[in-house]
Amino acid sequence: MATAGQLKTKIDRLEKKLADKGASLSPAIRRLKTKRLKRLQRARRVALAIDKKRTDEKKGGKAAPEPAAGDKPAAAAGEPAAPPAG
Repeated sequence: MATAGQLKTKIDRLEKKLADKGASLSPAIRRLKTKRLKRLQRARRVALAIDKKRTDEKKGGKAAPEPAAGDKPAAAAGEPAAPPAG
């Protein structure tokens, strides 16, 4: 897998090419180039996430699983709900 830096270089070159020749490219070629750009950008995001996860695991042992968006923290779950004002 390529590193994030290598992917960034490819992304920059492709963005420059699209900016320079974008209007003169045929629609089919423009579509292919933009698809490739999106694919490279996604691959770079993945590479950055993997690098971050790897460095976090090196620092603190094993990375703790993150709670889901709908889950409440454990401290808030044990507290009683506030009585309705009335």
